[in-house]
Amino acid sequence: MEKRAAWENGMRDKVTWYHADDFGVSLEQSEKILSCYQDGALNSISILPNVSDLGGALELLDRVDKKRVIRRVLHLNFVEGKPLAGANQVPLLVDKEGYFDKSFVRFFIWNYTLFGKQRTKLKKQLCAEIRAQLRAVAIKQDFHITAVDSHQHYHMIPIVFDCLTAVLGEAEFAHLDIRQVRIPVDPVKPVLLVKKPKRIPAVNLVKWLILKFPSRRNVKVLLQKGIEVPVFFGILYTCEMRWDIVKALFPAYKKYANEKGTSLELMFHPGNLTADYELLDQRRGELREFYMSDNRFFEAECLKMLKRQCSGLVR
Repeated sequence: MEKRAAWENGMRDKVTWYHADDFGVSLEQSEKILSCYQDGALNSISILPNVSDLGGALELLDRVDKKRVIRRVLHLNFVEGKPLAGANQVPLLVDKEGYFDKSFVRFFIWNYTLFGKQRTKLKKQLCAEIRAQLRAVAIKQDFHITAVDSHQHYHMIPIVFDCLTAVLGEAEFAHLDIRQVRIPVDPVKPVLLVKKPKRIPAVNLVKWLILKFPSRRNVKVLLQKGIEVPVFFGILYTCEMRWDIVKALFPAYKKYANEKGTSLELMFHPGNLTADYELLDQRRGELREFYMSDNRFFEAECLKMLKRQCSGLVR
């Protein structure tokens, strides 16, 4: 009973975003994500803007979430699929067939090696694509977004981050109520407070270290603009947000967020694909593995267990 009360009290202090990335890849996948709202704790989603049926994804979302309980977030995408600005407008970002093909590492290197006209050219193309993706979810199809993050966290790279904040400041998007931008760097303190913390996968630790590098700079900029930065829980255990891990760490992360006086975001990837035709780029085997991983089933189940825990059904 004491443990259940602690969870319920934590829920009342500050908002906790139980968040699913990658909404909209396909309608079948989007339905699976929304089942975690209907039957689970999910209350936040990231919308991929360059999917084949963005209108259908909005119609599905509005049908399930009539009162707009779910926080709606732009999931900036430079990873897969085709650019919305048109491949001819962003040639640095795409391959000869017009698909995004530049890795996070390539962008990261560009940030520290491109100068002068080359840097200006890249920034111009980044801004053009960010504008196009914002228009897709805020003007052409109005998802009522209130936050921004990005596919595989490209927006953390300073050159991308600066383009994002510049575009958000343009008159065309002044009407948007952008309240939060994700800084996907888990604080370490909550993990250390757990008696027997779960092993952190080495690849996730590397991701954390890379993202940590520009995080202080980016947080400073956002806070100066009055944009909230929720405490984040999800990089150290990316694609490993199973019930046993979340159950062990959630109370410590929630306490940490409350002490900071801000909201908490838990990142999940609960929507799995079942066929190649659903992929935005069927040539990319690593993306097929990512979207069809069994871990997505475990993360969906975790979101449903979270709802039962907080309603007292799990003890």
